[in-house]
Amino acid sequence: MKAGLAWLLRLHGHSRARRVADAYRRHLSPESAGSRLILADLAHYCRVGRSSFVPGDSHQTAFNEGARDVFLHLAEMCGLDPADFTALLQEVIDDR
Repeated sequence: MKAGLAWLLRLHGHSRARRVADAYRRHLSPESAGSRLILADLAHYCRVGRSSFVPGDSHQTAFNEGARDVFLHLAEMCGLDPADFTALLQEVIDDR
């Protein structure tokens, strides 16, 4: 079982966890253009594909890693895997 779903099960129990997971997939479906726009923006904002480490600043490093962790949770709940992240990041670059 994936970490995000296991976390939902521990937090909410089976019935609510399933509803929450379904809501992620329904409202942030990678097949929807609007959802992809949001996911691509979040991937860029959350430093996906870049290091979280900031030399000499452990607080900023921890903050960056927290943002990255939130995106990874969203991505997992939406059914994305790391292979999809490159395309999302490229969409941000292509839109400039």
